[in-house]
Amino acid sequence: MARLTVNGVTLCYEEAGGGPPLLLISGLGANRLSWAPVLPFLCDAFRCITFDNRGVGESDVPPGPYTIDQMADDAAALIEALGVAPVYAVGWSMGGSILQSLLIRYGHLIRRAVLLSTLPCYTDIQHGWLDAQLSLRRSGLDPLTLGIAGMPWSFTARLLSNHRRAFEAAQLRAQNPYPTSVTGFEAQAQAVRTYDSRSQLPTVVTPTLVLVGAEDVLTPCRKLSRWLS
Repeated sequence: MARLTVNGVTLCYEEAGGGPPLLLISGLGANRLSWAPVLPFLCDAFRCITFDNRGVGESDVPPGPYTIDQMADDAAALIEALGVAPVYAVGWSMGGSILQSLLIRYGHLIRRAVLLSTLPCYTDIQHGWLDAQLSLRRSGLDPLTLGIAGMPWSFTARLLSNHRRAFEAAQLRAQNPYPTSVTGFEAQAQAVRTYDSRSQLPTVVTPTLVLVGAEDVLTPCRKLSRWLS
């Protein structure tokens, strides 16, 4: 684990593997450990760079609210400080919003991009989901129960119908050694719910692959196809 101060904020990051640099950008409230399940499959081909966005993990938690552009500025400064541009990049969920901002405003730093289960702007359902998440966190709900409450929005019926496996997944999440504070989650939440990239997406020229699960209910295919058309 290493630290680097950019834009007045100290970010924690890690590198693993060898090959061309691949930046992995985490979602709302998630730290760099969220990429642990896929890193073994990527490190043989890439120099994987994972990091904690401001507000989570071992990075600083400055007062919020944050903006997506602000977190993209952090990621751009990290890329430049490491001297690895242009990088391959994958952004998941809120990380995909951050990557959209990078593609729009720092396209020269990105060689190829993957937008994974992400969105250009929030819908009424997503606002309601986020309001519920904020209320549960502010109530002081324990991490295990909080994880179980959110699982229907994150996993398909195939996993949820297997209660043993679902409970094991919730337990694993609850064991996160760097839990996200309510303060950090609130600051990131305001960023993702106010971001709207629709007017600027046509300016992106970096080759970009957009992926979403066929059964994803939080960032559904229908919504994705509407803003890509």
